[in-house]
Amino acid sequence: MTPNVDERLASIVRALSEVILPHLPPEASLAQEQVHLCIGHLQILRAQFDAVPAFEREELDDAVAVARDLAGTVTGGEQTTAALAAMNAAVAAADGGDVRGQRAAVLEAVDALVKAVSADGSSNAKVALPGIILSHEAPRTLKDRQWFAPFGFDTL
Repeated sequence: MTPNVDERLASIVRALSEVILPHLPPEASLAQEQVHLCIGHLQILRAQFDAVPAFEREELDDAVAVARDLAGTVTGGEQTTAALAAMNAAVAAADGGDVRGQRAAVLEAVDALVKAVSADGSSNAKVALPGIILSHEAPRTLKDRQWFAPFGFDTL
């Protein structure tokens, strides 16, 4: 019988906790710290495993939303126009088939647009761009904080 993902992660935690950590010398405090950090991350992964696909899809949707708002507002010269076209292509390709890759592509395109607007964006684009990004980032940050709140990383 093949163990499921949760059983495999639990096995790794057990090996780190019961075999590796006890055999680290007391003076290896950095190694001990890193093993504890690994154990903590594995336990978080176990707790969040089933919810990860929906969370990552929401991240993609949020990236697409900021890109669309920027596309409807930002204008400028050649660099801005090219960056807008690239960003719109990344958004058009964001069908959820490769959630992580598509999210990264959209966010990289947004980053390239920010740089292009700095170079040759219209004055209206330079004024509007930070507000658009921040209006999307505030709720995204709250979602990220809520995602990790059960683990004591943030007091919300």
